[in-house]
Amino acid sequence: MLPIPQVLSPRVIASETESLRAVSSIMPVEGTQSEAPLWERMRPGMQFTGLILQKEAGAAKSSELAQFKVQIQLPNQPPATVQMQLPAYLAQQQTLHMQFMGLAQSAAGKDNLPQVKWGLQPGHSQASAGQMPLGEAALLTDMSQPGHEEHLQTLAKTAAGQASLVELSPPAKNLQRWLSSSEFQQQTTALQAQTVVSHSPQKPQVLAQDLKHALDSSGLFYESHLKEATLGSRPWHQLLQEPQNKPAFMPPEMVAQQLQVLEQQRVVWHGEVWPGQTMQWQVNEQENSAHSADAPVLNSLQSDLTLQLPRLGEVSVKITMVNGRFSVRVEPTETQSLKEMQSGRSQLAMSLQSVGLKLESLQISRDDSAEDRPQYAAG
Repeated sequence: MLPIPQVLSPRVIASETESLRAVSSIMPVEGTQSEAPLWERMRPGMQFTGLILQKEAGAAKSSELAQFKVQIQLPNQPPATVQMQLPAYLAQQQTLHMQFMGLAQSAAGKDNLPQVKWGLQPGHSQASAGQMPLGEAALLTDMSQPGHEEHLQTLAKTAAGQASLVELSPPAKNLQRWLSSSEFQQQTTALQAQTVVSHSPQKPQVLAQDLKHALDSSGLFYESHLKEATLGSRPWHQLLQEPQNKPAFMPPEMVAQQLQVLEQQRVVWHGEVWPGQTMQWQVNEQENSAHSADAPVLNSLQSDLTLQLPRLGEVSVKITMVNGRFSVRVEPTETQSLKEMQSGRSQLAMSLQSVGLKLESLQISRDDSAEDRPQYAAG
């Protein structure tokens, strides 16, 4: 998973959308036991669905909250049943669309409650004009963990039998206004390198370390590094290399880039990778890879880079890593470059494996022929 810059908590920056308007807290009720609570398998921004299974007996009026059992389906994981407090007008077999926002402290200040935004899946309409609008809060609770009954009682007291409207703090309102401003919309979200990254293009391991250092010291993750320095796991002098501690620092541009990483789990970088050679580089986390429940995706990243090379012309490379195994696709634009690179495919595969990469496949093709080209299986 990409490190998330700790500029703002997901609860502060999350904006309501037409399909996800309400905020709720969650806890699993039954099903697969896990070593960690359900929400520790989630990350802010993760989207999933939930099917309402049952409404508890003696529920409140339709304008109030009621306890529901909801079966949620996380990506690449078996279903889990959770307890939620939702508007009482909702019914069995309705489908909810949810997005995990993170943990928030309860009103009593004792528990961190998992928060989700939710809305009815398209095709499910609200029952009557007297229903509670989907702009109000509800609670969701994990019942597979010890002490869940006491936790439910705490959540019920927090709800106090009615929904509480989500209200932004003054700083959050100021942030919301700024995010909607033309000044923010004009900020670039691509990270532009200010200096040459590496002077060792013939040494792949040195080049890789130089690229890592360029991204690490870019300022995107400054707040996370500040926390690490406070905890003693990062030297303070390393923070002096980041843009936030330099005279020409531009906060609006950096915040725009950090928010993109936080929201989209994607880093876009452009710069001179070695003297005279520019590169466009994008790294993002993949959520919905096609894997079976028996082999859940624990870590899935995709890296795309494009170079305009002096002899080979434009070459694009897509690298996908799923659970530590790599698939590589190389796409040269020039026909002669394609033939030359295909002739050296076996040698490239062996070189990648020799440095410890577990190569799932290696494909060298052009866009117009990608589907017809066989893959090189590397084991």
